[in-house]
Amino acid sequence: MVYFECQKCNETVKKPKLARHLQVCGSGYVSCIDCSKVFAWNEWESHTSCVSEAQKYQGKLYEAKEDNKKGQVKQDAWIDNIEKKIADPASGISPQTKGLLQKLLGFNNIPRKQKPFGNFVKNSVKIWDEKKISEMWEVINSANKAPANASAGATAPNGANAAAGASDAAATAAAKPAAAAAAAAGAKAAGAGASAWRGWKRALDEELQSAPGNELPWKRLRDALVQRYCSEHVAKGENSSDNLGLEFAALACIPEAYLSKSDGLVRLPDKASDA
Repeated sequence: MVYFECQKCNETVKKPKLARHLQVCGSGYVSCIDCSKVFAWNEWESHTSCVSEAQKYQGKLYEAKEDNKKGQVKQDAWIDNIEKKIADPASGISPQTKGLLQKLLGFNNIPRKQKPFGNFVKNSVKIWDEKKISEMWEVINSANKAPANASAGATAPNGANAAAGASDAAATAAAKPAAAAAAAAGAKAAGAGASAWRGWKRALDEELQSAPGNELPWKRLRDALVQRYCSEHVAKGENSSDNLGLEFAALACIPEAYLSKSDGLVRLPDKASDA
């Protein structure tokens, strides 16, 4: 709880009793006992909490406990919600209840549970009327109550996610037969491609027959033969990583009759003889 010292009579006064004291004493300034800050007669009400005794005397060496920090953050947020509710013109709080709540906010250790709250109001604020206590708690409860649409909003996305998940699962299940059929077709096609490999010479002739003018540069022909060999043998699960050896095999399969002395092209025999 915050204590103030009257700058006129030097009396130490608890915050809940300070307003009454200032009316009687007529002082215009008070100072906080803990932080020694001076407040004018219309400023001290906003000073709801201050440094602890340990923090005051330990100075820079003071380290707040983590649990205390978390608890204080929750308490401050709880108090802040109440202050916003009181300041809201549309809240519909009666002037009497509003005055009692403002007096209550002078304490920094207000319980957040209803039963301890009632006992605290009776012992600290000296209010014994159960109806008034109930009205105060209703305002506090409504100020800190989570919006109803928050839980609904949290449920809706989960429901949407569940529906989306179910839809995705159904789509996946439906796609499995199609994927299996596609895989089977691919395997069948691969098998057909593998069975089509009938040696380097046949592949050489087919490449030259499909080329413009039935001729290709020897490097391009070599690469095409290696690529064809790899594509047709990988389907069988064979390892064709020895590209250098495959390149030699591809060049070795080219008959001398396909070569020309005048250029680096490889042609079918009738074209080679013409060159």
